[in-house]
Amino acid sequence: MGSATTPAAFADDAATGAASGRPVSMVLHTHSCFSEGGSWAAGGGGGGMMAQLEQAVRNDIDVVWWTDHDWRMEAYGYYDGIAFDGTDEGGGLQWFVQNDGALADADHAFVDDPHSPDEPGKALRVSASGPEAEWGASFLWAKAGNSFYSTDLSDTTLTIDVLGERVGPDAELVVQLETSYRPATAGRPAGVYVLEYRLAATAGRRLADPLTGVVAVASDGVWQRLAIHPVDDVRAFWPDLVAEDSGLARVRFGVRARNGATASGVFDRLRFDRTRDPLRWPVRTRRDLMRQLRSRCPGVTQLLSAEVSMVRHMNVFMEDFELYPYPPRGKAPVLDNSVEAAEAMVRWYHERGALVQYNHPPINPGELVTGRALGADLIEIANADGDFTVIRDRIDQYDVAARNAIFLTATSQVDDHGGRDWQGKPHLYTTAVWAESRQARDLLTALAAGQAWWYHQRLWPTGQLDLAVGGRRAMGRVVRTSATRLPVDIVANNLPEDSTVQVVVGECDRTGQTTPAVTRHTYPVSSFASGRLRFQLERENGRYLRVEVRDAGDVLLGFGNPVWLLSPRGDVEVPRARRLSYTGR
Repeated sequence: MGSATTPAAFADDAATGAASGRPVSMVLHTHSCFSEGGSWAAGGGGGGMMAQLEQAVRNDIDVVWWTDHDWRMEAYGYYDGIAFDGTDEGGGLQWFVQNDGALADADHAFVDDPHSPDEPGKALRVSASGPEAEWGASFLWAKAGNSFYSTDLSDTTLTIDVLGERVGPDAELVVQLETSYRPATAGRPAGVYVLEYRLAATAGRRLADPLTGVVAVASDGVWQRLAIHPVDDVRAFWPDLVAEDSGLARVRFGVRARNGATASGVFDRLRFDRTRDPLRWPVRTRRDLMRQLRSRCPGVTQLLSAEVSMVRHMNVFMEDFELYPYPPRGKAPVLDNSVEAAEAMVRWYHERGALVQYNHPPINPGELVTGRALGADLIEIANADGDFTVIRDRIDQYDVAARNAIFLTATSQVDDHGGRDWQGKPHLYTTAVWAESRQARDLLTALAAGQAWWYHQRLWPTGQLDLAVGGRRAMGRVVRTSATRLPVDIVANNLPEDSTVQVVVGECDRTGQTTPAVTRHTYPVSSFASGRLRFQLERENGRYLRVEVRDAGDVLLGFGNPVWLLSPRGDVEVPRARRLSYTGR
């Protein structure tokens, strides 16, 4: 691992290295209702836990580690309201017009008058005409800087002052909340669930369509304060859902009109009232959601983690999860991208027995070497989205770390926010470990020891890789011996017929070099007819061995973590979880 200060909680069983355990597939980077609003191109609305669990089932995933952004779970530095004063309100607030259906004379303005009697300053006036029999709608979408209102809604009440200037049977004011995306269920299609709060001619509650619940309040022509309890309304409209599995993706303010009518009204001071204790409430709520959703996807084990992301983005994995206590700040906290802030966070979690993963690290081998990967234990190499050249560059970066005896467990990411179609991602790689069970402690033990590989979910869905030395599991381990060579048994199961196995041997000379020094030995599938291949790894000045599997088009199908072979002398500090003894010659 990256630092000898890595907790020793995972070291007790590591020294034996017995080749036991079973393959356990995991997603180590997955967002849900606590994180931002997902992929706008995919229709907005971040995926809730229910949506992500369905994707896990479809992709034969054994374990989901929930890794929502920690500061979003805490609502750290979030908006407590929107004043409608026409500025960015100190946090990068932007306004975008969104129109639906036939409209005429749509207008949006921040006005000095009228405004709520309780609120000084400006207010937002919206008006539009609907020339046809079908409704047309004109909205302003409040896009908060870096989504500074997107989080789970379980503890949230919203209030807003509204004035219906022109409201009637064919003209309404609307506050629209776009919540989480959910899969098809109870006869309803998959989609984003929406709540609309309308100032209308008459009061009432109804479903406008299967995924849109409407709460109408009668307009009385004066300023009115609407109280919005979104989770209560989700529960009332769709009682089969776990209502607390609801995030807030977008808030819109606008009017609806039809039959030639004109709708006009004014919005002032939206307030967010959140009752959460920022460090304890999210953990307690997440665990309760995991419990409620367990019966819906009993084949998927759910474990609690987080992406710590007010410093460089890092996931933390531990049995008894805790949120990182950021110092108090005002509205719109700013990322501290410094090495010092990241290292302090890593130390804080190591002191509590956690493993830390460096997420989507910048391609900067020099900093990786000089900073010893910030002290992290794991590092994301394979990203699911984007150009494959990034993966190649990160593999080179990993080889630079391995060359300099920075012992990291290489992993893959899903990093999905939408919950729609993991298989549609360009490079869907799944991380798997050899572990005794799906219990958190056993999975953490495997990750700490580097007993992990990742494989292409579409092209090699049954892929398995392993390394063994003397009948003991050696993947991720460091062997310090006076022997000049190490017989390594390479295991590659369920290989596609047209694939090849590349044994990558790298120098571990610890010289601070920032370029890889590797050689590749390519073997056909026939070389693994017996299930394994014996390779003699020469120690020389220090080496490591890892395995890649590629198809006929040279597409990477799988990547296994290395075994290192070093002299017993020298100043290399090896984490206890990675040590493996060998007494051969």
